[in-house]
Amino acid sequence: MSSGDRSLPRFFLAALFHPWTWRMAWRDSRSQRGRLLIFSLAIVSGIAALVAIHSLKESVQTGIETQAKALLGSDLQVSTRQPLSEKDLARLKGMAREISRETTFPSMLKFLPGGGARMVQVRGIEGGYPYYGQVETKPADGWQKLKEGPGILLEPALLDQFSAKVGDEVELGGVKLPILGSVTKGAPKSSRFSGFAPEAYVRLGDVERSGLLSKNSMAMHQVHLAIPDAPASLKDKVRDDFPDNAWRLETPADRRENLGDALENFQRFLGILALAALVLGAIGVAGAVHAHVVRRVPTVAILRCLGCPGQVAFGIYFVQAAALGLLGAIVGAVLGIALQMGTLAAFQGQLPISVEPAPEWAVVAKTTAAGFAVCCGFALLPLLKIRRISPAATLRGGATLEGNTLRALPVYALLVGLLVLLALTNDPEWKRALSLVGGLAIAFGVLVGVAKLLIVVTRRAVNSRWPYLLRQGLSNLHRPRNQTLLFLLSLGLGTFLLVTVLLVGSLIRQRLNVTQNANSPNLYLIDVQPDQLDGVRKTVEKQGMPVLESAPMVTMRIESIRGVAVRDVPNIPRWIARREFRSTYRAEMNATETLVAGKWEASVPDKNQPVPLSLEEQIAKDMKVKVGDELTLDVQGVTVKAKVTSLRKVDWSRFNLNFFMVFPPGVLEDAPGFHVVTTRTPTPAASGELQRALIAEFGNVTAIDLTLVLETVRDIVTKISTVISVLAGFTVLAGLPIVIGTLLNGRDVRLRESVLLRTLGASAKQVRTILVIEYAALGVLSALTGVVLAVAGNAALAKFVFQGSPWPDLTVVAGAFAAATGISVIGGLALSRGVCHHPPLEILRSGV
Repeated sequence: MSSGDRSLPRFFLAALFHPWTWRMAWRDSRSQRGRLLIFSLAIVSGIAALVAIHSLKESVQTGIETQAKALLGSDLQVSTRQPLSEKDLARLKGMAREISRETTFPSMLKFLPGGGARMVQVRGIEGGYPYYGQVETKPADGWQKLKEGPGILLEPALLDQFSAKVGDEVELGGVKLPILGSVTKGAPKSSRFSGFAPEAYVRLGDVERSGLLSKNSMAMHQVHLAIPDAPASLKDKVRDDFPDNAWRLETPADRRENLGDALENFQRFLGILALAALVLGAIGVAGAVHAHVVRRVPTVAILRCLGCPGQVAFGIYFVQAAALGLLGAIVGAVLGIALQMGTLAAFQGQLPISVEPAPEWAVVAKTTAAGFAVCCGFALLPLLKIRRISPAATLRGGATLEGNTLRALPVYALLVGLLVLLALTNDPEWKRALSLVGGLAIAFGVLVGVAKLLIVVTRRAVNSRWPYLLRQGLSNLHRPRNQTLLFLLSLGLGTFLLVTVLLVGSLIRQRLNVTQNANSPNLYLIDVQPDQLDGVRKTVEKQGMPVLESAPMVTMRIESIRGVAVRDVPNIPRWIARREFRSTYRAEMNATETLVAGKWEASVPDKNQPVPLSLEEQIAKDMKVKVGDELTLDVQGVTVKAKVTSLRKVDWSRFNLNFFMVFPPGVLEDAPGFHVVTTRTPTPAASGELQRALIAEFGNVTAIDLTLVLETVRDIVTKISTVISVLAGFTVLAGLPIVIGTLLNGRDVRLRESVLLRTLGASAKQVRTILVIEYAALGVLSALTGVVLAVAGNAALAKFVFQGSPWPDLTVVAGAFAAATGISVIGGLALSRGVCHHPPLEILRSGV
């Protein structure tokens, strides 16, 4: 050893690549390979969870993105009041795989023979639109028949209202068309209120034959483009290529406002899920390596006595941990792919989402590498203590690992940096990413503090007058080689992460349920005059339907912003100058609104000053307007000066009466306008019956049936909720091996101490009682600390990330506390079953 001693390097990097280090790592593992393979299960489960969660995240996000396109039906929609020229159509066609044309306009539709007439929103479509989502009709082949020949498809309520059926004829302009069926799920609208009338689908060629376009100035022309790999900058590219055209451009991302923040919350949840899975795996790795190193303290001490430098001894076990981590990462990646594909295959028939069960190879490579790096980083924490093992430890049979927190600070900094990097890949918003990692660091610190406090309290509080079994069980919490800190960190942090995942999943599902609750209106009654309001409300209630909301509506245009004509304001969308804003007035905010800036004004404080105005935050951003700026509005010929006094965040997913501009009472009452009344109809037949009753008494009132739009949104929201439940459950299952590994790590210590107790005369029952007391104390405190941290974390996430209720689901909290405590006691006893059955002499001879 002397020659070897002289040749051994003194620095870690040199020692890491020295052949002797690798030979010793291999030789040292000979007696421990079975145990090392068992320890590697923690790494396998952690990497498998990480790979599976990230792969599922990628697969599900791809599926959700595809399904979200069903809200628009294409990759890009171009809208304009003027028909597109053949030259522009040819240029657009060159950018896309396929294009479709659509023309929409209001027109009277006559039901033959002599069945009455009704204003409808005609939608003349040519081509394969919609490219995403399916138009559903009754009978099922109605949409295909419409493409093949003349005909018309109508909404169910319209057929019911006029007692029409398939095969009957209607007259549109100068063309008679047969009714091919009813549309149960229509093509996406160009906007939520693209027309104040029921929709009627016809071929674009039949619209042109009707002669209505030549005399209709309210026609809107759309071109739908299918560009599967459309870049995020597609809208900007089209604007740059067609600078002289004032087109309105929409992509699927623009339609996400129909889902409110559902998709955004879902993506944030997936990021939290992935980070939790990674940390859970890393906890298991740190515990496994710690248990292995503890067993090798005598071996390291002997190597030090023989002249082995501390850095070389450290390198030996780092090589073992790295090799173990690499093997575990490879096996975990394979298992993660199998879990991802198996989960997708198992739930494919139940999940209302199109997700192909195929490996996400790029994600697998990145997450395996990231998981391996983080696991190696966590393994460094116990490995660093090897350098502190003294040669004198060979003379102390009960020698334990001793660490220096200050020396480990660079490792902690490295781990925090890795976690921040991974958090940023999950959520590009750096403040939220730092907050998530900061929350983990706080939880880690709290658990370490609780463990240290428990050790101090039990050391000082245990009294000799207490019953022996209670005294012995509690003393195990502070005796040498205790597992209090490791157990509290593993089980407590695991409980914290898993309960946080469950609570956040429950929070998002609650928000989705609120978004799509039974009070969401599906029928809007438009153009209700002030003197008709009471009569319309009574008619709705007489039909057995609720009046959900009622609001006045006044149309206006923007003339100037901060004294500059709106057309001359730089860097604002051109449509703002052309748009007629439908605004309202009221003294209070709706339940779907949140004040984000300024002060809500319930009245006009000074009639000689500009009137207060509350703007929706996104339209204010588009207009480059902030609180305090002044606008000049044209309210149907009357100039009104307004001052922005507040900005509101509006949850558009609720389909309630939400507005971009809201004034206080006392400003618009004398302006020409009308009221909007909303209700909820249970069936198309009930909707038709209500509309017939309204037409008989209030012929000017128009009904907008949003049932089909709501069904599309509700379908996507249901998908998100289902996937959240599946992924949260998967994360919980992935965390169980970590808890089991924590219990396994302390088994050897339990075995030796229990044998010594039996040698001194303790019965098997007494030994089990001592174990129950120890595991119960550890389990209760770990569960309590983890649950309290999870509740605090959930409250912070609810307030600052998901904007939901901070109050947790008490069922989840109580269930998690009971489960964590039960796992600690039952699992500890189950894994210690052999403790009371091994002959004491066998254990003492084995040197365990």
